[in-house]
Amino acid sequence: MSVSRLLLSFVVIALPFGMAPAVAQPADVPATSPKKPSKGEQQALKWFSMLDANQDGRISRDEAKVAFRLSPSLAEYFRNADLNGDGYLTQQEIRTVADRRRAERQERRKREALQKQQAQAAALGRDSATAAPDAQR
Repeated sequence: MSVSRLLLSFVVIALPFGMAPAVAQPADVPATSPKKPSKGEQQALKWFSMLDANQDGRISRDEAKVAFRLSPSLAEYFRNADLNGDGYLTQQEIRTVADRRRAERQERRKREALQKQQAQAAALGRDSATAAPDAQR
C-alpha cells in the first residue's frame, strides 16, 4: 500500500472526528465575534483540503474512492453524510453530521445518567425497606 493511499484512508476516517471539536463552540460567543478555528477544525480543514483534489470546496465520490477500497464502511459514511444526495461532501455537511452525532451522544449520556440515578434510588429504596423490619426487632 502506498503512503499516499494510507494517508488518504487515515484522513477520511479521521475527518468526521476532527470536525467535532470545530462545532463544539460555546453558546455565549456572539455571532459577530471573529472565531479562531480550534485545533481540531484546523486539522480537519487541512485533511479536507488534501482530499479535495481539484480544490472545488467539496469531496466527490471519485476523490474518496481510494479510501472506500481501503475501508468499505467509509462508503456508507459518505452516503449518510451526503445530506443533499448530490454525490459530494462539503465541510458544512460534515459539520452537520458531527453536530447530530454529538447531540445523539449527549442525549444518550443524559438517558444513561437518568437510568443510573433511578437504579440507585431503587437500590436505596430496597435497602431502606429491608432495614425497616430489622429496626422493629
